[in-house]
Amino acid sequence: MEEEELIDVERKLVGRVPYRYKINDHATTLEADSGFGRVGAKMDPKTGALMYEKYEDWITKQRTIKEEIEKENIRFSDDSKAIIDMREREKATLSLEGDLVEHNAVGTISVHNLSDKDRIWDIDVGLRNEDPEVEMDFDRLTLKELDPGERGSKEYRMRRLEPSIAVEEVVTAHPDLPQSYILPKDQSSRVFLQLGLKNLETIGYSEVIVSKRIPKDLKNIIFPGDIPEDVSIEEGKLIWRIARLEPAEVRVLRYEGEVRPAEAMPIPIGDVEVKGHTTEITSKIVVTSFEAMCRNMYFIEADETEEPGEWACRFVCENTSQFEVEVLRVEVQDPVTKEVYLNLDGPGIFISPEERWESETWLVSQKDRPTFVKNLVLNVIPGIRKRADFDLLRRGGDFFPASLAFEKNFDRRRVEAKRETDITATLFIENTGAAELEQVIIRDKVPRYMMPPAPSSIMVERDGMRLTDNIGTYIEPDGGGPLDDKVLYIRIDDLSQFGGPLNKGDRITITYRAKTYRPEPNTKITAPAEVDARPYLPGPVITGQDMAGAPIIDVQQVLRKFSIGKSIEQGSGPGIYNIELLYRNRGNQPVSELVLKDLIPENFEGKDFSREPEMEVTPEGITILRWSIPSVDAGETMVISYSIKGEGEYHPRDAQIFYNS
Repeated sequence: MEEEELIDVERKLVGRVPYRYKINDHATTLEADSGFGRVGAKMDPKTGALMYEKYEDWITKQRTIKEEIEKENIRFSDDSKAIIDMREREKATLSLEGDLVEHNAVGTISVHNLSDKDRIWDIDVGLRNEDPEVEMDFDRLTLKELDPGERGSKEYRMRRLEPSIAVEEVVTAHPDLPQSYILPKDQSSRVFLQLGLKNLETIGYSEVIVSKRIPKDLKNIIFPGDIPEDVSIEEGKLIWRIARLEPAEVRVLRYEGEVRPAEAMPIPIGDVEVKGHTTEITSKIVVTSFEAMCRNMYFIEADETEEPGEWACRFVCENTSQFEVEVLRVEVQDPVTKEVYLNLDGPGIFISPEERWESETWLVSQKDRPTFVKNLVLNVIPGIRKRADFDLLRRGGDFFPASLAFEKNFDRRRVEAKRETDITATLFIENTGAAELEQVIIRDKVPRYMMPPAPSSIMVERDGMRLTDNIGTYIEPDGGGPLDDKVLYIRIDDLSQFGGPLNKGDRITITYRAKTYRPEPNTKITAPAEVDARPYLPGPVITGQDMAGAPIIDVQQVLRKFSIGKSIEQGSGPGIYNIELLYRNRGNQPVSELVLKDLIPENFEGKDFSREPEMEVTPEGITILRWSIPSVDAGETMVISYSIKGEGEYHPRDAQIFYNS
């Protein structure tokens, strides 16, 4: 590998998340990726290359380092009522894709006086932070005094790069896809769900509870194989209880069920919530010292022996408080002679509550009762409590019911046999589901007696916008003639780049011009279509529902028979002529768009029309009359009458009539 390529690969590796899970049908646990994100990289001093540690090796090393850090010369008592309380709270929210939306991690160090009658004072707690991810601006917690039941504390923040427990969810509604949220509407689908946890910390978590709202549409839930933990469904929630999650441990829960969506509305899958706690803290903060004073009494007992002037003396300390104390230093000397009778420095003496300690006896020869200079240094022995609480919410997303509807029709329902007739086909396609669609595939039958459309005549529109660049068309079989059955394929790709994915209610309209070719009489031309779509998100192909059925064209034998004529007779006065035009349909089919024309000679004008015509005057002064008649049924006779008046004579031989011209 070239050096630049190697550097590029190393850059991609740095920052990778050290956990990713995949489904393995034969595995009972999630398989952890050997990721490097939390481990980071170190450089080989000889070659300069970056080297990586496996995550599990890093966990082991970090635990060893933490144990070494915590070995401090400080004694704690399980029965102490002066408690050093170290608590951490971590709360995180993950998106559906597993990205951090919110992450808040804080810690509190406090001293809690659990006594119900004694106070402590001059409190000083020494601390050392060995964690680079902890923002802690103090190394001592000092308190003047704490009354019974009181607490004094300070907070710190943790800049965690990722949650302490990794939570993964895999959801698929398709056996061939690793993750899919698409469900065909009105069909029953088997859905597979998998929850995975991995402890990314060097300490174990106890009483981990995973809860997830179960979709109300998810029925017949089963847990394949052995259920790994205490799993139940309570009041519509899946509850998974894990007694203990050790460092680097992975736990998996698989379950499956059936969903049959009846409505085209998203179905919430349910968020995943994980709660747990540990009797340790996740950060590497160490208590190095503790100092505090409490109520006590100390004195010297002097007993004269049988020998007058000989005194047996001993130092007594009575712990009258509810705290266990440690004797740090005891000094006793003669105030006159400065003779030292007792000098104990760190003797390791511990006095329980309501108990006393006596030193060894020393003898003093003195006529009068002896006096002493004495000093005692005591320290309250603390207890320590640690707890870290974990709370994570991972968004669950939605199932998207998918459906598609279409309708195909022709602009003609009948054509004439043995003739060529122009036809316009229209196909309406609508997304009727909640899933966005990215691709639409149409298989449109071009049946016998129909010529395939020219590619230039195929027009695809989306909500009024013409699509061209993402359209593909072809005819199969290639070169098929008018007497062959053919299929027109239209593929509409990359809708997300041409107006966005097809959303619910969005429509595509396809129109093209075709032609029937000399069909046989009394036949039917049937041209069904099929429409499929691929969703924008990974999912199955969606089959469209034909809302109107395949369009049918009836082929009829048309016998064209007609009579057309014109009659002229003298009117009631000079220069007046009465005229009648006749058209009789003697065929077996209606005649559509009939046009009749007639002429009015020069120096004449028309009047008293039974049906008003359109008029046009030629440069020669002749008026052309035009009648447009929408339809004349078979056997129907159409008569149009009018009069003309003018100068000169008008002879029947001058009569002219034009039919459809």
